[in-house]
Amino acid sequence: MITKRRCPHTGVVNFYENAEPLLAVGSVSTGTKPAHYIWRSYLEDRVAGVAGDIAIAEAHLRDAIARAQHPHHVAGHP
Repeated sequence: MITKRRCPHTGVVNFYENAEPLLAVGSVSTGTKPAHYIWRSYLEDRVAGVAGDIAIAEAHLRDAIARAQHPHHVAGHP
């Protein structure tokens, strides 16, 4: 299971696995342009992207984490 916590100082939303609650596996931060949210996976694949909505950025990050944890997983399918 993935949990998230927002840093009160930077506003960055960090994502953690329950097994390692102190080691972030990804994050979503606000970009320099309005309505740009940058998501980054810190797992082996180290994928990243930009979305116009924070909820969409978080969904992309969760999909990237799921793909890294389960390489044969197809987004939207169990």
